[in-house]
Amino acid sequence: MDEEQQQKELLAALEELVSKYEIYGTPKMSGDGDITIPLDPDLKKKRARGNDLADVFSEMMKDDLRRVRPGWVE
Repeated sequence: MDEEQQQKELLAALEELVSKYEIYGTPKMSGDGDITIPLDPDLKKKRARGNDLADVFSEMMKDDLRRVRPGWVE
């Protein structure tokens, strides 16, 4: 079986598998042979918002640790 036929069969098998999971889009093969399976755009945005919120709180906590706090008062 030649390379092109293998790629077609692989993509067909992946499409069949991915069709069972609604949060994923149709697999695509790039020119260099890499396969990408896109995630639902709405789900991506939701995850990004969650990560952004976590980053904000992390930065706030780091800022609190960086502040010099007086120790013993003499």
